[in-house]
Amino acid sequence: MILPLRILMFLLMLAIAYFIFRWNKNNSGKKRWYALAIIFALASFGALGDTPEARHQEAIESSKAESSSIKESERKESISIEEDAKSSSLSEKKASSIKAKQSSTKSSENSSKKIPREYVSALIKGQEYADSMYMSKKAVYDQLTSDYGEKFSSDAANYAIANIKANWNKNALHKAKEYQEEQNMSPDAIYDQLTSDYGEQFTPDEANYAVQHLDK
Repeated sequence: MILPLRILMFLLMLAIAYFIFRWNKNNSGKKRWYALAIIFALASFGALGDTPEARHQEAIESSKAESSSIKESERKESISIEEDAKSSSLSEKKASSIKAKQSSTKSSENSSKKIPREYVSALIKGQEYADSMYMSKKAVYDQLTSDYGEKFSSDAANYAIANIKANWNKNALHKAKEYQEEQNMSPDAIYDQLTSDYGEQFTPDEANYAVQHLDK
């Protein structure tokens, strides 16, 4: 906007100087009019030069540009800080996760090292009896500790019983069906056989569950 205005002022003042010069030449020819024409001519060139208004406008535009540059710099710096914070947070989370896994692994290793080999062997044998022969908890214990069985210590057998994963009710039901189908025993006789110390050694609750779920 400033440059076109300066050009317009330049042309206008130059035109005024020209008309004064021509008029004075054709009419009075006085020196003061020539001087006035020269003043307008010089002023026209001054219009193209620097002015307070132009300097003020340029200062405003420069200030705006500088302010915009500062804001852009602050925005980039803020984004950089946020990215660094996110990166740091992710690194901390990864480090925490790795430490947790390492701690868990060490804990498992330490736990397995502390368990005597006899205990592990007793658990494996006990799980086999529960899964393949559908024995009761007490029957498995007796088999593990019997001099005619596995001959494990009572501590090893107790560890095995505590860690065997079995559904004792289902084991009792499986045994009850064998007695019903293979020996045609009555429900009462089956119950007695399931709970007998000389039989399967299931608990009364386990035996009741088995008898109640027999085929009618």
